[in-house]
Amino acid sequence: MTLPKYQLVEHPNSYHDKHWSIEILDGDYAGLVYQYDTISLREEDNGDVVLDFNVINLDNPVDADLSEEKVSGMMGDILVGLIEQYLKEQENNVENGNTDTEESNS
Repeated sequence: MTLPKYQLVEHPNSYHDKHWSIEILDGDYAGLVYQYDTISLREEDNGDVVLDFNVINLDNPVDADLSEEKVSGMMGDILVGLIEQYLKEQENNVENGNTDTEESNS
């Protein structure tokens, strides 16, 4: 699946004040804005690790069914990309000797 363009936004109807919202910018779901609610990892009997998550619908002008596999798959792929990006940034911080996880106020 090719991911649509998206951006992290602050949304006036955000449920979690300290969580970014995701806005889909193009494709079939352009205009959809959602926020990840709960996120967890679980290990299946066969050893596979599954990423479980729930989302909160903030703006859905295309009336997308968020439980539809295509939509939830897209949101899962975006979440995996965000997690990978965060982990890479943390790794770079450690390599550069910056282990401070708080943003600088300067």
